Amino acid sequence: MNLRLAYVALSTSDADSLSAFLSDDLGLTSSSFPHPDGSLRLFAIGECCLCVVEQGHGFLGSPDRTGLDHLALNVSESDLLSVATSLALPATPIQTVGGDWKEVRVDRSATCGTAVRFCCNLDLQPTTSSWVERIDHIGIASADTANEEAFFHNHLGCRIESRQTDYETLVAVESFVSDRYGIVQQQRSPQQVGGLRVLFLNVGDCELEVLSELDSNPPRLIDRHDPGNTRQDRSAIGRFVERRGSGLHHVALKVPDINGLLKHLSRRKYRLIDPVGRPGSRRALIGFVHPAELGGVLIHFVERDDV
Repeated sequence: MNLRLAYVALSTSDADSLSAFLSDDLGLTSSSFPHPDGSLRLFAIGECCLCVVEQGHGFLGSPDRTGLDHLALNVSESDLLSVATSLALPATPIQTVGGDWKEVRVDRSATCGTAVRFCCNLDLQPTTSSWVERIDHIGIASADTANEEAFFHNHLGCRIESRQTDYETLVAVESFVSDRYGIVQQQRSPQQVGGLRVLFLNVGDCELEVLSELDSNPPRLIDRHDPGNTRQDRSAIGRFVERRGSGLHHVALKVPDINGLLKHLSRRKYRLIDPVGRPGSRRALIGFVHPAELGGVLIHFVERDDV
């Protein structure tokens, strides 16, 4: 089965502000879809879309939380009847969201904590903007990337795009400076202060990025006044899993000019975790917007060349 991402649902405490960010600041095309609990706002991006939903809405799987609520994989209407059964996944009966848009919800106990749905007949035209090309990846915080690999790759058949290990080390150098004997320096053994195991899996024109701590022993430290780094990324993933369990963590958007975009957002008074692009996975430059600016949704940008 060749699965691709249909949409990712973003649960926000301020749907108007997040929608304005996506449309006015990023230039994405939007449409409104009627729902008994209030309209869903869809923003087409690449071959899929972002679905902005107000916290507490009945469409959400976890209406009490903000952040990424669930992702939906696109299947044909004929496959919608059988996909969960054929994969031996506990799922709800087919539900109609509205019009021809239908879906089934898979129990999170079978998906390593990642809220997954299968949907059909959500037809949006592929689109980009001058600022954003497509979704680069959907971030999943994991207790162990092997669990998600077993489900998404072995069970669902998603292709592995790449694996990598991120780590940050501190190196201390002792210096002995003498007016008679000169300078002697000694380098101590490197000390690891942050590390992540990372797995990328293809879902259409984007990937799932599964992240787990390389070592859960060092203290989890985040300095909210400093730009991001591997140590803080590792701490954020570890804290998320500790508090919420494994699950959807962030959405990353692929952009042609990250520093130009971050400068553009800074001029518009958005609070940024990274004022300029910093090195990230897959030879990329990355930059995060503070989730408080977007009603609790964590979004970051990726500038990289496809290999």
